[in-house]
Amino acid sequence: MTLVPRTTEIIPVPPALDGQVVRDGLTQGEYEIFRDALTNWRDRIICMCLRNTGLRIGELLALEVGKTMLSGPDYIFYILRSKKRHATEYEPVYLNPALGVQLNDYIKGHNLAPNKKIFGQDPGSRDKDHISARGIRFVFESVGRQALNRPVQTRDFRKLYIRDLVDGGVPMEVASKMIGHESPRTTAAHYYGLTADRRRMIGERIQV
Repeated sequence: MTLVPRTTEIIPVPPALDGQVVRDGLTQGEYEIFRDALTNWRDRIICMCLRNTGLRIGELLALEVGKTMLSGPDYIFYILRSKKRHATEYEPVYLNPALGVQLNDYIKGHNLAPNKKIFGQDPGSRDKDHISARGIRFVFESVGRQALNRPVQTRDFRKLYIRDLVDGGVPMEVASKMIGHESPRTTAAHYYGLTADRRRMIGERIQV
């Protein structure tokens, strides 16, 4: 039996695309550039906490000093999930120890009492050391344009966190619980897209 060589047609890459190529919302390298561009101690720690925990901005700004354990060896936030229906139980959210130490220093440096919020403003408050969700979004958008030429949103850190979990082998069901979703479908649909960067990473791992 004789095998006849068969030429496979190669599809040419179009010289121009009508739309943009899908990409990751925020990469680790971009996060580091953005974080280092934040000059305010409070804003930088807020950024790091969002990146390290995947919390919603409202959940983080509602956090009181007394709802934390920052004396080591474990560093923990106790969070009441803002979008869980009828949530009455606090969930432990573990911090990287290096971040926990910095946060503890921040609390001590500002002499915050146990019943005080660490970052968020109380209604009617004009304390310059505390900030509203609208205020931090404005800061992040402004600094993002300066450092990355595009605005950075608070949910970008949540997406980066969930990508790290799933890419690291954490099942989608577990990752969903860790960020306070009631259904893994929500996590998969809104926080784990098959982006251009991820397609490339997967393609490079496949054996030839």
